[in-house]
Amino acid sequence: MKRTRFTILGIALPLVAGLALLTTTASAQQPARATAQGAGYLNAGDLERLAKAEGIAFISEIELEDRLAEVEGRDSQRRKVELVIDRRTGEVLQRKVKPTRAWD
Repeated sequence: MKRTRFTILGIALPLVAGLALLTTTASAQQPARATAQGAGYLNAGDLERLAKAEGIAFISEIELEDRLAEVEGRDSQRRKVELVIDRRTGEVLQRKVKPTRAWD
């Protein structure tokens, strides 16, 4: 019986150690990749502050694309506002304002 336990432990321990090594290696590489990919780009929080400064009172959606972000929401007069923002510079490249309809 002891021999069986020893054999199971002898197999299980190297497997667990190998899995632990793989997960630590993968998690160590992932932040470096994310940092290189997102270096110099505005994140969702920055875009939210920028959109509020541009007059969007209620944000309904933020879409992050490669270098651009689309922010949709409503201003204080309940008009739909859509902004296209350069994620590197923070520059508003496009602004669309749609009038409020009675049923909106």
